[in-house]
Amino acid sequence: MNNQLLKASTAALVLGLAQQAMALDPMPEPGWGGFVNLGVGAGSVESNFLARLTGVDADLSDSRIDALGAPDDEDITIPMGALSLGYTFEDRKTRIFLGNDLSDFVQFDQATRLAIRHDTDTLGRFQFGVIATAGIRTEVYEDPYQTGVDRRETERVRLGGRITWDKILGSQFELQVSTAERELDEERSGEGLGLSAADRALLDREGDLNRVELGYLFDLGSGHFLRPRVAYIDRDLDGDAMSQDGYELGATYFYRSSKVSFVGNVFYQQMEGDAVNPIFNDVNDSDALFVSGSIWFPGAFGWDNWMPRITVAWGEDDSDIDFNDTKANIFSVSLFRTF
Repeated sequence: MNNQLLKASTAALVLGLAQQAMALDPMPEPGWGGFVNLGVGAGSVESNFLARLTGVDADLSDSRIDALGAPDDEDITIPMGALSLGYTFEDRKTRIFLGNDLSDFVQFDQATRLAIRHDTDTLGRFQFGVIATAGIRTEVYEDPYQTGVDRRETERVRLGGRITWDKILGSQFELQVSTAERELDEERSGEGLGLSAADRALLDREGDLNRVELGYLFDLGSGHFLRPRVAYIDRDLDGDAMSQDGYELGATYFYRSSKVSFVGNVFYQQMEGDAVNPIFNDVNDSDALFVSGSIWFPGAFGWDNWMPRITVAWGEDDSDIDFNDTKANIFSVSLFRTF
């Protein structure tokens, strides 16, 4: 498998599961190139906040709830797609590209990333990207705490950036720093409960999302790679009862051969809330676990550029406040093509 195909394969497999989990791969050959991945996925979602995905007409929860308890299960069937298009300059030191970015599988937080990458001989590989919500968007509820009525939906968007420093000073260490601002068209949390303005302000879901991650890539030989990582996360939201900060421990395993390749990803998060929620009289401390696996088959059926791919992903965010619990799982089949 050549470097361009390896880079595209790795990115596509990790993309759509969680934050970018592998280090930057070798620079592709000069010229235009990228990948497209098309398929279908089915699974279920449990959330009291997520409403639907626009553009694919997929409901993520029931608009009407009868009580402020744990969320119900909602079955989903959605098209799966990923696209990346980039240009590598002749010196194979610099590349620009545009592609999908999914930073949070459980929250369906999808955006588009425009990035530039530059490799140096001694300092390492650098990538700078701007991330903005575009295309398929996730809608949430204006006031998720309303009961006995159809809750109104509103659009959620994200705008920010990410800096990656890979092969730091010639080592296998990689540092990623990202920051983004989350906005809702209409934020009306708690209005239907008759809360005071001060209590409603505690429930505001808009604000800043910050993350600092350090990883290390082990080449285990014979096509096997392992990248453990540790991250600090700060969800500095306008509402203190929704704000959290904490850490993440995770690892990605990657195997490639001429006939079959596999990537597996697992992480655990422990987050602490900043203030007591005025509705539930408790703090939004939570633990999250995510597990995924994806396998694809280069050269299957005699196809030179198309590769069948099967992906399974599961994630759960378990809060001390049952209403805030979120869970998602999905099984997808798709065809992945480089160009």
